[in-house]
Amino acid sequence: MKILKLIAKSIGLLFLALVLFLFATYLFVKPKFEVAKTVAQDTNIPHITLDTVTFHAESFGPDTAQVVIAIHGGPGQDYRTLLPLKELADSFKVVFYDQRGTGLSPRVATSELSLESSLSDLDAIINYYSPDKPVYLIGHSWGAMLASGYIAQHPEKVLKAVLAEPGFLTTETAQTFMERTNGMMPPMTLSTVWRMTKAFLESLKVDGPDEEAGMDYLMARIIGMTDIKNHPMAGYYCNGMMPSSDELFWRLSMQASQAIRKTGVNSNGEFEIDLVSGLQNFNNEVLFLTSECNQLVGEDIQKKHMTYFPHAQMKIVKNAGHDMIKEQPDESLDIIRLYFK
Repeated sequence: MKILKLIAKSIGLLFLALVLFLFATYLFVKPKFEVAKTVAQDTNIPHITLDTVTFHAESFGPDTAQVVIAIHGGPGQDYRTLLPLKELADSFKVVFYDQRGTGLSPRVATSELSLESSLSDLDAIINYYSPDKPVYLIGHSWGAMLASGYIAQHPEKVLKAVLAEPGFLTTETAQTFMERTNGMMPPMTLSTVWRMTKAFLESLKVDGPDEEAGMDYLMARIIGMTDIKNHPMAGYYCNGMMPSSDELFWRLSMQASQAIRKTGVNSNGEFEIDLVSGLQNFNNEVLFLTSECNQLVGEDIQKKHMTYFPHAQMKIVKNAGHDMIKEQPDESLDIIRLYFK
């Protein structure tokens, strides 16, 4: 009995020491960076409002030119890595937008965020910028998944599409993705848990610019832990060299990332998704843009995705990882220009 009491007392003292340590840490930590404002706090940020939903958005190129819609990755990211596509504005009208509740677009209620709302927003964007003519799409990662789902629903509204490494389009490739990325979670070593805990304590001290800022900060800090050994997402990049989040994004959205992912998950917690039914009605050729280094959703996965399109070709960007448009902009743009011609 005395031994049990001694053990219980020791556990209690350890717990108290841990609480005091975390409290002391909280007192001294401070955020590593400021969270960017959205259009809601800074109306000088370029934006449009469609049916009461506001998007950080901008376009480049002649109003009379063929419209190209750039669709960024995520969910919960922004279009910063796609900005090299601005070079296409010498021949096209290129449109960029941060998806609902992400990037520098204003934050919205969780109930407004889903795969369905993402596809509906893409339709609204296309109708706004090109109401009378079909468009070209360039989708990256999650954005390529949206592009595929949109083509399946509205084949008549798309002339050409560049799909840059969609993560998965079916339940089958979703399962492969989760297996290869360990559920997108880094190894839970003591060091990793401590760094995440410290980042969480930092996030509690984030002072605005809105209620979501603290969680967005935490997401950026966790994604930015690129030096974690055996990080599953390192397989996206050449030599496992992951870029930091501040190199890729203006501002992430934890809320959008979690809410939209949940809409594609079944009761068993597994992805259940179909972004291919209807693609048989799209008779134009699709270009799959794939990076040489990606070991997670590279050439083998994209070859499977190609089979759902009646007409598709693949081009591989050399010496590039998943963010090939940012990493190798000249080669990526040359391939895209040739395809558009």
